[in-house]
Amino acid sequence: MNFLNPIAFIGLFAAAIPIVLHFLNLRKLKVIEFSSLKFLKELQKTKIRRLKLKQIILLILRTSAIVFVVISLARPAIEGTIPGFGNYSKTSVVIIVDNSFSMDLSDESGNRFTQARNAAMSILNTLKEGDEATIIEMANTEQSNNSQLSRNFENLKEHLTKMKIMYQTANVEKALRLAVSKLKNASNLNKEIFIISDAQNNIFLRSVRDSFKISEPPVIYFVKVGSEEKNSIVNVSVDSINVLNRIFQYDKSVEAEVSITNSSNKDLNGLALSMFFNKSRVAQRSIDLPAGQSRKIEISATPQQYGLIRAMVQIEDDALNLDNQRFFGFVVPEKPKVALIGKSQQTRYIQLILSSLATGEKLTDLQIFDPKQIPGINFSDFDLVIFAGGPYLKSDFQKLSQFIYNGGSGLIFADELTDFETFKSFINQLGFGMIKEKVFEKDNPAVFTMVDKVHPIFEGVFKGTTESKAVVESSNIWRAYVNSGGLGIITTTGGNFLTEVKNGSGKAIYCSVTPDTKWSNFPLTGIFPALIYRSVVFLSATEGLGRFALTGENILLSLPKRYVSGGNFKVIDANGIVKYQSAVMLPSGAVLSLDNLSFPGVTAVYSNQEKIIEIVSVNHPSIESRLESADIDVIEKSLKTIIKNANINIVTEPKKVMSKVNRLRTGTELWQIFVIFGILCLIAEMFVRKNSKNEIEEN
Repeated sequence: MNFLNPIAFIGLFAAAIPIVLHFLNLRKLKVIEFSSLKFLKELQKTKIRRLKLKQIILLILRTSAIVFVVISLARPAIEGTIPGFGNYSKTSVVIIVDNSFSMDLSDESGNRFTQARNAAMSILNTLKEGDEATIIEMANTEQSNNSQLSRNFENLKEHLTKMKIMYQTANVEKALRLAVSKLKNASNLNKEIFIISDAQNNIFLRSVRDSFKISEPPVIYFVKVGSEEKNSIVNVSVDSINVLNRIFQYDKSVEAEVSITNSSNKDLNGLALSMFFNKSRVAQRSIDLPAGQSRKIEISATPQQYGLIRAMVQIEDDALNLDNQRFFGFVVPEKPKVALIGKSQQTRYIQLILSSLATGEKLTDLQIFDPKQIPGINFSDFDLVIFAGGPYLKSDFQKLSQFIYNGGSGLIFADELTDFETFKSFINQLGFGMIKEKVFEKDNPAVFTMVDKVHPIFEGVFKGTTESKAVVESSNIWRAYVNSGGLGIITTTGGNFLTEVKNGSGKAIYCSVTPDTKWSNFPLTGIFPALIYRSVVFLSATEGLGRFALTGENILLSLPKRYVSGGNFKVIDANGIVKYQSAVMLPSGAVLSLDNLSFPGVTAVYSNQEKIIEIVSVNHPSIESRLESADIDVIEKSLKTIIKNANINIVTEPKKVMSKVNRLRTGTELWQIFVIFGILCLIAEMFVRKNSKNEIEEN
C-alpha cells in the first residue's frame, strides 16, 4: 500500500485527544465519608464493570474515528483494482514539448515535431474532468512563463496545434525547473511531468550545477521521439560564416569563408553552395564533402546596389533544412559627404583624387573650406572631415574632437602653420600620443619600414604580395611630426607615419606629413591615391558588418551620439516587420536593447534621418546540427542530477505513450473505505454513549 499524501499523518496527533480526556476523567478524587451516601457501596460489581467496559469502547471508537479520517486524508492506494472503486483520481499535468529546430528532422517515423505534437495531443485527450494541465515550449520557456495550469483542454490543444519550431537551443533543466514551479500551485495531489523530445545531447547541458529535492516529487515521463537508426539520416549543415571584407563598395567583390559539416555516414559529391544578396542568387559553386568531416569553402560575389544588403549562403535541402543556411548583412555606402579643410596648396592633391573619383564613380559629395570658415561649418552634416592644413585655432580642434567622439570620422595631416604646442596637444587628446618633430637630410630621407597590408585601408590593394608587413613602395620623407600611440598602419625610421585611433564612438587617422610636397614626395607616390581613396571609404562608412548574434539572445547596442537625436529608432527585423523603439539616453550616446531575437536573418536599425546606423546578423546555434541522441541511461541520469528524488519513466514509443502511462498508473485509492470506517465508528460511538447514559439514569 502507498500513500499519495503522507504529510496528512501529522493529523494522527489528534488521535491522542480522546485518550488524554479519558485519563483526566479517571483522576483520583479525595474521599469524604458521608453517612447518607453509604448505600452506594452496595452497587453490584457487575454493573461497575459494564460501565467501565463501555467507557473503554467509547475511547476506542473515538480514537479510531480520528485515525480513519487521517488515513483517508493520506490517500492510501494499492496496486490492482477493486470493483466499485475508481483508479487514480484527479491529476495535474505539465507537458514539456521540445520545439528546437533539430525536431524538424524527418526519419522513417515521420517528422519528429509532428510525432511530439501527436504524443502531447494523446496525453491531453486522456485528461478528465477535474484534471488540469499546461504546456511548456522547451525552446521558448520565456513565453511559457505566464502560462498556468488550466482545465480548458481545448485551448491547450489549440496552443499545441499552433506551436512552431524555434531556432534557439532547448534546455531540459530550464524547462523542468519551470514545470516544478507551476506544479507548486496545483490543486490536485497527483502531479505528472511529460517531457517529449528527440533527446539530443545538447539539451542536457546544464546552466545551474546544483540539483534540488522536492518533498512531493512529480512522476516524470520522458517520451523519446525519433528513430534510433542513424545511418539513414543525411544531414549537412552550414555551421559558420566569416566575411573577409571590412570595407564594402559598389561593384567590388565581397568574399566569405563558409564552414560546412557533413554529419552523415555518406560521402557527398557535387553539393551546391549558393550566395544570395537580397534574395537574389549572385554566386554558386559545387563542392565534395566526405562523411563526418567539415570543410571551409570560399565564395564571393559583387554587390550591384547601394545600401543594406541582406546576404545569405545556402546549401541543398536534406533531412534537416533549417541548418542549411547562414545570414550576414553589410552596408554598401552611397557617396559620403566629405568636408576638406585647408589652403589651396594643401588641398589640391586630395581634391584632384576625390574629384576624379567623384566624377567617375560618384564616390564623394565633396565640399572645400578655408580654415577660417570652421566656426560656421556644421560637422554633423558630414560623414568625414579632412584637416589638410591650417592655421587652426584651439577651438577648431575642440570642435573636431567632439565631432569624432560623438561618432564622426576625421583624417588629419601634419600642419606647420599651426602653433606646434597647440597641434601637439590636440593630437595627444585624440589618442595618437605625443608627437615630436623629425628632420632628415635631403640625401638621406626617412623611408617606410612597415606597411600593414591587412589593414582595411589596404584591403585588396597589394594583390600578389605574401608578407603582410612588407614594404612595397616608400615615400622620401624630409620632415615629419611622428607619433608613437594608436594603431600603426605605416611606420618609418623615425616613428609612426600613418596611425589609426578610435575615440569615443568615432575614429580618426593621422598622417605625420603635410599633404603637399614640402615635407615629402608622398603625394607623388602611387600609394597616395590609394590611401586617400580607401581612407575616405573606411572612415566615412559605418561598421559595415555590424554585430553577430545567436537566435534567442538579447543584445545591447551602443549607438553614437550623433545619431541619437530624439532617442527613437526604427528597427526592421529579419521578417521585415517594422517597429519603432526608444533607447536609453546616456551622455556618450544611447543604448538600444534588442530582446529575444527569435528568427535568423538580418535586423537593421535606422536613425530618425533614415540612415542605417547598426545591423545585427542573427543565426541559429550550430550545436543543434549535431544529431547525437542520448541513450536511455544518460537521460535518466541527467534528469536525476536535476531532481534527486524524481520518479522517472522512459517511454520510447510515442504512439503508445498513454498505454505505457496507464500501466504505470494502474491502482486503486482506498480513502473512501476509510471514510466509511470513520463514519461507522462515529455512529457506533453515538449508540454506545446513549446506551451508557440511559443505564446511568436508570440507576
